[in-house]
Amino acid sequence: MTEYQPFEFSHWHGVSRAFFAVPGGDLDAWLGALEAQAGRKCKSRWIAPPGEGCPWFVKVLTAASEHDSLWNRLKWRMRPSRMLHTWQISQDLQASGFVCPEIQLAARKRTWRPFGWPTDVLVMSPIGGQPVSELLHRKPPQEILSAIANELARFHAAGFVHGDCIAGNLFLQTDGRLAFIDNDRTMRTSFWDCTARIRRNLVQFGFHLLLDNLASRTQLEDFFLEYIQVAQWPPRKRVHELSRIWHWIERRLATESP
Repeated sequence: MTEYQPFEFSHWHGVSRAFFAVPGGDLDAWLGALEAQAGRKCKSRWIAPPGEGCPWFVKVLTAASEHDSLWNRLKWRMRPSRMLHTWQISQDLQASGFVCPEIQLAARKRTWRPFGWPTDVLVMSPIGGQPVSELLHRKPPQEILSAIANELARFHAAGFVHGDCIAGNLFLQTDGRLAFIDNDRTMRTSFWDCTARIRRNLVQFGFHLLLDNLASRTQLEDFFLEYIQVAQWPPRKRVHELSRIWHWIERRLATESP
């Protein structure tokens, strides 16, 4: 396992890799320069991909969502750091044999402690492989979806669910393994909620495949059947859950399609 150490700078608190050093030594100045270079496309976050002078992928969260409601403000102010959660769940994923980005730095600062407005930062190494969303445009979908069905079933069987299970957040490696990115809402399941959370993952994945024209309904049906076979669902669960999965996909397509 990668060694980490406590990270403290000004109002920032978190963890970093043992040999990670902020360029220039000033985290606020470095992030300010990256934000100016990358530009800000939404209110709640900004992202800087690897580039000249920065070999890492940098993600900064400044709010719970784009909807500036009182509930979202309270939720963002009170809940624990999503980036520190990403670091912890990434450690769990790697310990279980799954591929995800190597975290270099995960930290949070508040305008004043302990209840000031928080800002989260995550610095991570780029992940290898190719995004499934791109592969589905270039290769036969059956081949790609078969690999995903096997890997996603193994992921769920290990007790994990992804927080944003879409093709763009799954990278297929050359060895056939799946790499999982954007893990700030990925979590472990419990006995009480695993079925519902797995269902939501499959609904989300299937809905976006159809919405983005990355696969046909027949190909998605084949994907679900292979997933169910690998997951070894009992016959009664197969019929019940598959019906519910398609119900929620159709409902989302009816209400969210352009």
